[in-house]
Amino acid sequence: MSSHTGQSAFAESLLAPVRHSTSPWLTWYSLSGERVELSGRVFDNWVAKTANLLSEEFDIEEGSVVGSDLQPHWKTFAIALACWQLGAQWVCTDTGTGTTPALDLWVTADPETERAAAAPELMVVALPSLAMRFAGAIPAGALDFSAEVRSFADSYFPEAVAGDSPALTGGGATLDYARLFADSSPGGTALLCAAMPCVSALRSALAIWKAGDAVVLVEAGMDVGESLLAGERIGRRLDEQGQDPSTAASSG
Repeated sequence: MSSHTGQSAFAESLLAPVRHSTSPWLTWYSLSGERVELSGRVFDNWVAKTANLLSEEFDIEEGSVVGSDLQPHWKTFAIALACWQLGAQWVCTDTGTGTTPALDLWVTADPETERAAAAPELMVVALPSLAMRFAGAIPAGALDFSAEVRSFADSYFPEAVAGDSPALTGGGATLDYARLFADSSPGGTALLCAAMPCVSALRSALAIWKAGDAVVLVEAGMDVGESLLAGERIGRRLDEQGQDPSTAASSG
């Protein structure tokens, strides 16, 4: 595939520098009391296993379209990065707005919806971090992500992706690979809340990581106290649009 922006392993350029890092890369807090800290090495491991799963089980590749109604979650981030390792398009439908292109795979934590029933291929994700399988019933033919992903290889060697291939769709807009991976947002470890639209959370996380900083993601409804902010060394808190309110205020 030709591209005016050239070809590059976009997700790989983000992950390769932290592949052997033991420093925090993504930390997740849930209302149930979970605190899951993933180093660069561990997060990359999850992305690689997921990329191998998506490639081998669903033939996901450059040009494939993967849709999801998952909220921002550490597993959502890992699965989206795996899609980008493969050159696929990730479509966020959690806001319920905008048109959705034809999908090759639907990824969800709720297999009982009409969208799941109509999907050509279905992957069901158990969101509790330690879940070894999905707790409820799964439709015939669907794949249980938590039950299967650990069996896949923990390294993945991506091919280059065309920069003008669609990468992320949500909120009525589509970004190509070159644009999605262009942003960098320095400023220290950043706090994101899962109440924000998934497309905003993903864009924010990529820009933070590209700057070499870590992300702390908290489930919607969590009370973020001073102990959490101090313990995680939070340097900034991003609003629902992925902006730092203090920076916005000072620049205005």
